[in-house]
Amino acid sequence: MDTLALVWHAVIAYIDTYVHNFGVGIAYFFTIKNVLTVFAGVAIGTFFGAVPGMTITMSVALVMPFTFNLEPLTAISLLLAVYVGAIYGGSISAILLNTPGTPAAACTCMDGFALSQKGQAAKALQMANWASCVGDLTSTTIVILICPLLGSAALYFNSPEYFALVLFSVTIIGGLSGQSMVKGLIAGALGFLVAMVGMDPFTGLGRFDFGSLELTKGFSFVPLLIGLFAIPEVILQLNRSRQMDGQARINVVEAHSKADKNLSWVEFKGSFRHMVRGGIVGLILGLIPGLGATPASFVSYERARRNSPHPELFGKGSLEGVAAAESGNNGVNGATLVPLLTLGIPGDVITAVMLGAFMIFDLKPGPMLFVEHIDLIFGLFCALIMCDVALRVVGVIFIRYAEKIATGIPTSIIFPAILILCVFGSYSINNSLFDIFIMVTFGVAGYFMGLFEIPTVPFLIAFVLAPMLEKGLRRSLTISGGDPTILLSPIAIVFYVLTILAVISLTRGFLSRIKE
Repeated sequence: MDTLALVWHAVIAYIDTYVHNFGVGIAYFFTIKNVLTVFAGVAIGTFFGAVPGMTITMSVALVMPFTFNLEPLTAISLLLAVYVGAIYGGSISAILLNTPGTPAAACTCMDGFALSQKGQAAKALQMANWASCVGDLTSTTIVILICPLLGSAALYFNSPEYFALVLFSVTIIGGLSGQSMVKGLIAGALGFLVAMVGMDPFTGLGRFDFGSLELTKGFSFVPLLIGLFAIPEVILQLNRSRQMDGQARINVVEAHSKADKNLSWVEFKGSFRHMVRGGIVGLILGLIPGLGATPASFVSYERARRNSPHPELFGKGSLEGVAAAESGNNGVNGATLVPLLTLGIPGDVITAVMLGAFMIFDLKPGPMLFVEHIDLIFGLFCALIMCDVALRVVGVIFIRYAEKIATGIPTSIIFPAILILCVFGSYSINNSLFDIFIMVTFGVAGYFMGLFEIPTVPFLIAFVLAPMLEKGLRRSLTISGGDPTILLSPIAIVFYVLTILAVISLTRGFLSRIKE
């Protein structure tokens, strides 16, 4: 009985603390400035996501330079809102053009465009909006409940455990970010090499800076990010628009009746379970580093097809298919924040960008963030919930003008404008022409990496994680006086075993693809 009483009191104390912290987060977040920022971010993200060729990473990267003069909560909420909006926005062009605005919306094309060709484009767009909101809200609710618990558990991580965890994360992400495991690992190694440029964090001596004062602090994160992801895409899209006369083509079949225009309650109710399940699938896959929204949408879609009373309709214009795909890819949104907030490890390229934003504001994600900045953590939880509200409101407005958003602006105009934003964003950080040089250099590098099919995602994540890996290793060896056995703590060994298993699994998959 004494044990049960202790457990009961511990649970009550945790709930009391949780409710108090949530109240602090509500008071911290809910200001007119923060709410309007979230709505603006969702609108910007939805617009960018609806433009074919605009990736989610590019959308977030373009907005990031405008966050430096904002408060940390406002700035990170803006990036989250753009992220959420961009994933949803990809469904607009997927349904109308059969061209996913973002890779995460690729699965939506299968049923969304088929519905559009039947004159039910408006209905498909409404279902995509509802599914995005429900899937994201389902995932976010669970994340809000489990994230503080995981943050408390992460307090047991020290330098050896962080070294092992980062090593495991880089291995997973390097192997999953492309068809070739070797190319993924090469990209990761290049990212580590570039991260070594600058001042040694322990000795203060310069490394690989070639006597350049500008490189003393290493490569600036935002110009590198913009160059690596935005510039190559701008070049590719400009070439493509020149071949297509700069204008996307659209041929939406008119609705035959009012029933084709509006989503009915019966149709919404019939797809609701797929939305909730898709949110849970997105949550699970979002917690695994390197997977992200695209696999989540396909897994959710396949689960829905197997459990549907009408599986034969999938791929031919099924509202259930649209609901499953969109809830799956949006369910990833909150989940990718869990490893970032609790361990300081980005789960995908977007959260790697978020990690860069935290660093800019001198905030270090990890278990201590739950101790030192609990108001920020719960403020971000409130921002995630508000993103769902904004997504519903903005989505209703955007659906009315979906055709114009997807095709109204020629790519021959929008991408040169984006190029100007890239230059402005890179320069404005430090008012330095050298940052523009960094942007151009990594833009060219990113373009050639694309030509040789070397993925840029493991490069960026390795660049972000390299300081953590180095500090974990060198600090551990310093504490132990050079004894490497300090790296063999029980938790670290678990991650070493997982790393070995991951390498074996990825190698087998790579060899099987070669045989095929």
